[in-house]
Amino acid sequence: MTATIHPDRRNASIGTDIRTDALTRQLYATDASIYEVLPKAVAFPAGKEEIKKCFEYARESGLSVTPRGSGSGLAGGAIGDGLIVDCQRKNQQIHGFNPELRTVRVGPGVVLDSLNSFLRPHGFQFGPDVATSSRASLGGMIANNSSGARVAVYGTTGDHVRSLDLVLSDGRSFTLDASGDGCAEDLESLSMAIRFNEDLIRRTYPDGMLKRWHGYGLKPWLDNPTRWTHLLAGSEGTLAVIAEAELQIIPLPKEKGLGLLFFDGAEEAMQASVEVSDLGPSAIEHIDRILFDQTKGQLAFQRARDLLRLDDEPCESILMVEFQSEVEDRLAQLQKRSLGQRSMKLTDTDSMNLVWRLRKAGLSLLTGCKGSAKPTTGIEDTAVRPEVLPEYVRALKNILRSQNLEACYYGHAASGLLHVRPVLDLKSSEDLRRFRVVSDEVSELVKSFQGSLAAEHGMGMARTEYLENHIGTELVELHREIKQAFDPDHMLNPGKIIDDGTFRVDSHLRKTIDPSSVNFPSTLKFAVKDDHWSDNLAQCNGCGGCRKSSGTMCPTFQATGEEVMSTRGRANLIRTWSQISDLSDDDSIKMLQEALMHCLSCKACKTECPSNVDMALIKAELQQLLRKRNGASLSQWVFGHVDLIAAIGSLFPDLINRIQSWSFAREFMKNPMNLSPERPLPELARQRFDYWFDQRRESDSQPGELVYLWDDTFVRYYDPHIGRSAVRVLEVLGFDVRLLRGRKCCGRPSFSQGDLRRARRQGIHNVDMILRHFNAPILFLEPSCYSMFREDYIEMDVPRAKDIADRCFLFEEFLAGRAASHPEWKHRFRSLDTPLGIHAHCHAKALCDVSFMSQFCKILWPNLPSQILPTGCCGMAGAFGATQSEYELSIKVGQNLCEILDQTSEPFRLIASGTSCRHQIEHMTSHKPVHFAEMLAEAMKDPV
Repeated sequence: MTATIHPDRRNASIGTDIRTDALTRQLYATDASIYEVLPKAVAFPAGKEEIKKCFEYARESGLSVTPRGSGSGLAGGAIGDGLIVDCQRKNQQIHGFNPELRTVRVGPGVVLDSLNSFLRPHGFQFGPDVATSSRASLGGMIANNSSGARVAVYGTTGDHVRSLDLVLSDGRSFTLDASGDGCAEDLESLSMAIRFNEDLIRRTYPDGMLKRWHGYGLKPWLDNPTRWTHLLAGSEGTLAVIAEAELQIIPLPKEKGLGLLFFDGAEEAMQASVEVSDLGPSAIEHIDRILFDQTKGQLAFQRARDLLRLDDEPCESILMVEFQSEVEDRLAQLQKRSLGQRSMKLTDTDSMNLVWRLRKAGLSLLTGCKGSAKPTTGIEDTAVRPEVLPEYVRALKNILRSQNLEACYYGHAASGLLHVRPVLDLKSSEDLRRFRVVSDEVSELVKSFQGSLAAEHGMGMARTEYLENHIGTELVELHREIKQAFDPDHMLNPGKIIDDGTFRVDSHLRKTIDPSSVNFPSTLKFAVKDDHWSDNLAQCNGCGGCRKSSGTMCPTFQATGEEVMSTRGRANLIRTWSQISDLSDDDSIKMLQEALMHCLSCKACKTECPSNVDMALIKAELQQLLRKRNGASLSQWVFGHVDLIAAIGSLFPDLINRIQSWSFAREFMKNPMNLSPERPLPELARQRFDYWFDQRRESDSQPGELVYLWDDTFVRYYDPHIGRSAVRVLEVLGFDVRLLRGRKCCGRPSFSQGDLRRARRQGIHNVDMILRHFNAPILFLEPSCYSMFREDYIEMDVPRAKDIADRCFLFEEFLAGRAASHPEWKHRFRSLDTPLGIHAHCHAKALCDVSFMSQFCKILWPNLPSQILPTGCCGMAGAFGATQSEYELSIKVGQNLCEILDQTSEPFRLIASGTSCRHQIEHMTSHKPVHFAEMLAEAMKDPV
């Protein structure tokens, strides 16, 4: 499915998908860098022949060509003002796996994590392991000659490339391998030129550098002249477009261990990194307090914080020292050296992954800090020989100190590369001046250390201007000769590596939002740290973490691969719209609607985006603006008042159920109410849950701890059996269960339709009622209702909402929290034979550590397999999946969930506590999911 504003346009004369609409162009005007350049067009070729067509189109249109992978680069290498060629979206094939030769063939769009997922069952992996592995494409990694943390063991990406299928700007295509067949004449000329400059190259690029050098791969080629692929690795799309690659793969390590050393300062840690290098670590990574302080209050990183004891035993700096052989012995030797204030060793995979995940989130965590001043890229990619890193860091600190700048120091200590990012506000003229001064002085500093200015992320727009100063005029001319041989018309990524004066480190900076100039105030508080929707939007740094294919964020992107469906894409469109901020401009409004319409408000970005871009809140805020401008459609009114409609329908449940089952009635509702005829509607119960609760026989158990049950709209009118199950379980376990009399709908339906005023009125009523009459824990059976009380009432500035938030619990969360102190509970349940698989609701994952669900099951049934399934969003998202306009996309999102359920080899009982989740699963699969309360009630020894 493609976005409605910019449908695919397959030009018959060109033969590939090329788009020139304003929306698509804006989506590709930025990447993960601080730069912005609006292209003339964007192409989405599939395979070599369509890449050739892109060059035909560009030549006819007089455009340059910039190849692009996931757009996760930090130097501006993936943006340009001509034709952007998205090599990722339609080129993700993996084939030709040969375990004997240890090779595999990949399209340039294959993501590193996806390749490793394919290889892992066979006992292999791809060596270089970049921090952006969840979205980094192999084509981009080759273009940048990426490496990652374990470069001492695995080298750079170029070391693992056996052959490349290339397309040149003149339309030629050939395979470049060790022999150079296909362009032997051109390569022979280049070979002579490179050899002629051998002495100069070796003096300019001395031994001892583990990472890549700035510019083309001259030294790697000299070290191994038969490997012509070295010349293309690190060429940043300036020489050719990669259509396919054959890669060398390696066996998975047999063991791993991680030693952690905690220090009082970065300089002490840098010195220690040199002292432990003799132990032969596979990686030495450094993180400092500025980085890990950003994890405070973040649910996604709380387990890592607890593991590292960051709150109880604070430190300024941590070294992560990893070993892949003789692990126990080397970890013991590391601890014997008594470095730093304390140490820790980890050998279990889960714990090590927690720490590595924190480290990999580095840039996104840093740019998530509050305020317009952010840790800024620019000098973050410098590397020196590891043994001189402490001296380099001291000199670098002096430069920053002279400009009164604070900076974060994290990265690859083992290879002499720290990602140092000064805290700067690039909207400030004074900070722009300091940015330039620091960039110039650090370039000179790196030169004095004979280091690399672009050790991982490329020259791009950020560093090309400094290349000649580092390598001299003669080698610059050699670079130009190489460029001329491959790209004589300079069509490919002009201005990168070969300087033409277009780009400077402080030019073409990304446009930012100035909250004071935004015409629309923020209704929601964005209370976590940002205070305004535009400030929260500004947290998006373009890293592309929302483009991953696992987890929950971002479900519509995972289903379609469309940039506009990613959180980053939405943020870019909203940022562009905000610079117009004109609700009377139809084109502007279309751009805003396009950004919002396919967002499921799953809240996954709240936790899975390390910068905490909360697109669900931003969507609610801006939906309200659109509602004020356009009014509410019939569909929006119906879905926003589902509580009222259900209450009226419950007076005649049999009649309503019969009418909505008629096909002609469903067709009649399709257009005025935007209801999909294909989507089954839930049936009203014959007896409302609250009526049953009033009429039921009083429990025989003695009154215990008082709890209040929130009977949400669906439990009250559609699924009273779930409420009855919950009451039975709670009473058998000794609780005194009551309902919240006089409550109104939680407001979720209104909130989801942009009617924030009605949602807030409902919230004010509910909070005031609870504070006056109900002083006990409140249990929720529906996660989306729970999230209103835990978070959204606070965001809507409902008075005293915080006073009740801490006594609101999910039903299963409340019981799990009490279970450890009630060992007798497990005797209330009979044994179960069927394993339990739990699909957690998106809102539950955004607000809780949902592992409590499986842990609760382990307490009740210690020997019964139970797990949180690795499922993402179901795609239903309340009213979203019921609409005619979004039904197809809803089904597409749900396919991943269904595949995971169907691929499970052993039978299991499926638990899904979200109403929408159960509805989607029943619609798309043969599974019959039950609510957690139903499962517990069925397992009770007492009759239910």
